[in-house]
Amino acid sequence: MEDRKFICPCYRHPDDIARDGHCICHLFVGDDYEPQEISPPVVVGDTDRWPAIVVYGASWCNHTLRTRRFLNREGIPYRYVDVEEDAGAAERVRRWNRGYLSTPTLDVGGRIVTEPSEEELAALLQPG
Repeated sequence: MEDRKFICPCYRHPDDIARDGHCICHLFVGDDYEPQEISPPVVVGDTDRWPAIVVYGASWCNHTLRTRRFLNREGIPYRYVDVEEDAGAAERVRRWNRGYLSTPTLDVGGRIVTEPSEEELAALLQPG
């Protein structure tokens, strides 16, 4: 994927990739690289107190993994959409982010939030 060089310059660090098996953003990986596993989202119930949350992300993105772990840890239900597997979702994310495929981008009850920190997510999800 030639576009990776525009997103991350890690391909210039073959020693790091050889030592760790991947670059910091997981775009450039060694031959034996296995992506990190993450638990599936909490199941949405009929009487949930949370807004509808959709996480648009990529399996290789550390920020997406951090966001999903936070939501899982807090027991917050969400739907995950991998932008590398859903071209329509990727196009929506680009439209929301002025042409950039920024991950994660979240739709929180109709409010679009791009690459939030855990603190921003916690504040956004507070009732009232």
